[in-house]
Amino acid sequence: MKKSRKFLSMPIISLAEGLKIGSVRSLVVDPVKMEVAALIVDQRGWFREQKIIPFSKVKSIGSDAVTIDQTSNVQKPISLPELLKLLKERTNPIGNKVIAENGTEIGIVDEFYVDEATGKITGLEVSGKLLESLYKGKAFLPIENVSTIGDDIIVVTKDAQSSLEKLDGGLQETIHNIKEGTTSILESTIQRTKEISKTIKEKYDKIEKSKEKSSPGNNDSAPEETIVEPDPNLDVTGKVEIKNTNVLPQVLDADPGPETQQSESQADENPENQKSPAENLNPEQK
Repeated sequence: MKKSRKFLSMPIISLAEGLKIGSVRSLVVDPVKMEVAALIVDQRGWFREQKIIPFSKVKSIGSDAVTIDQTSNVQKPISLPELLKLLKERTNPIGNKVIAENGTEIGIVDEFYVDEATGKITGLEVSGKLLESLYKGKAFLPIENVSTIGDDIIVVTKDAQSSLEKLDGGLQETIHNIKEGTTSILESTIQRTKEISKTIKEKYDKIEKSKEKSSPGNNDSAPEETIVEPDPNLDVTGKVEIKNTNVLPQVLDADPGPETQQSESQADENPENQKSPAENLNPEQK
């Protein structure tokens, strides 16, 4: 089956003459038989006045062109009263509201499908009510559920809604898919952020513990005592200053006798003998 819009502008080829005689301008729909009754030939082709091709005269409908046996199959509408009447009625299901027998509005016809071999309408492409097609998407309604094709309203059976076959997701499904994708990315980002935060915290705690161990106020490790080694080149004798060079040899050469040593020892042991310099002075000196 082929969408009705796919017929438009398709070239029409006459097989007998091997000529392109025009292109498809529009379709003539028979609402009672629910089929395409004829093809209207574009006037910019061979014919200056409007011509039609009864669908019964169509040889084949391919993906790129419509073929007929010969140019004589292209006729004037005036010679075909039934087709002329349909042409004047200009019945077109596209844009009509779809109402169920129980009064429920199903939606609006966006397109209809045609069997290329027979011209029979096989089904309708229905969108949601008015602008709700943006949210509910589109569905295929088999022609078996259609009761009447009118000029403004298409009446369907009361159980037609349950026969709808989903064609695409529309905006609602697209938004749902985007939402799911965004949620997945968000959850992944949050998880990754938590992992990074945990790693940073562990590194920070490790650095803080290292600082506490190496700080001066930490009692766990006492500072090592620094031992200063003496300088072997230091000359301590150069710091001694001798005031009286004449006394020094006498002091060094003097050898105290036993009596002197004993008296000094007794004086040290007897506290009474340890008098102040003022007490040892004679009266005249005082």
